[in-house]
Amino acid sequence: MKIKDSKDLVRISQLMEVTRDIRKGARQHFMKKMKEHKIDVTIEMLEVLYVLWKKDNINQQVIVSETNRNKASLTSLIDKLTSRGLVQRNSDPTDRRNNLIALTKEGEKYQEKLMPIMAEVYQSLQSDISSQELETAIAVLQKVNQKMVEL
Repeated sequence: MKIKDSKDLVRISQLMEVTRDIRKGARQHFMKKMKEHKIDVTIEMLEVLYVLWKKDNINQQVIVSETNRNKASLTSLIDKLTSRGLVQRNSDPTDRRNNLIALTKEGEKYQEKLMPIMAEVYQSLQSDISSQELETAIAVLQKVNQKMVEL
């Protein structure tokens, strides 16, 4: 195995650090905004809701895959969302061993509350970044992600 130039290794390390810092900063900002708007969900719960907003009434395993969470932690999140009246468990008609997770009417309303907040955060982030810079950043991160998947 040929070792690349050490400058490239440092750059990859910096990319990983910046990616981590972006996630941390976005998380803190979203939490602050949700608190300001009196929205009582955690970021982890928001991730589950976001998956369900894209495709509702799905198997828990799909949510596990989409959120990169283990089944035990997802079960706990679904319990919390259920107790808040945002999601419900339905029996899977094709396999009684499985539950399908679906949004309630209140869970659907949360989308109306949260999407403007998410849009505001994303727009503020984009204000000093050109479309070309965004496309380049996305392409690079997708390439790094693909390499991570292949490892």
